Amino acid sequence: MRWSISRSAKAAVLLALGLAFMPVAPALSQSAPKIIVEAGNIGLPAISAHIRRSLPRALAREMAEQGKGIPAGTRLVIRVSQVVLASEPSVGGRGSFGAFAPGDGIDGVSLLLDRQGNVLSSRNVAGRSPANSGGFGPSPYNEPRRVEALIGVFAYWIIREM
Repeated sequence: MRWSISRSAKAAVLLALGLAFMPVAPALSQSAPKIIVEAGNIGLPAISAHIRRSLPRALAREMAEQGKGIPAGTRLVIRVSQVVLASEPSVGGRGSFGAFAPGDGIDGVSLLLDRQGNVLSSRNVAGRSPANSGGFGPSPYNEPRRVEALIGVFAYWIIREM
């Protein structure tokens, strides 16, 4: 048995399927807050990309946890100026400083801008975390976790100081 569907019915089915799988953009008003992360030459391009991708999510999570928000019609611009990953992530053992081991760090500026781009507030922000935040011992898999730990601490201080 052969199925027979008219062209208009096929077009209607394809249109319905296309609309069902079409990505839906959230309805945002013109005054919706916007977060912009600028992480230029702060080391490896992979670290810069990781920060640009992850920091907005971390900021949104911190805003929800701390019960704060960005005023309507403003933009939050984060300029990351430096990321430092300590060269010795292990604690104790030969070659490390034990409890005095240098930690990982991230530095930058948090700017709150109005619609015209005027600076409403500007704060220097720094985040620090232990070098072993990605796990003990050197490993290529620890570095992304260390950067994530820095992003979380950095987001906390940005929102806390708003």
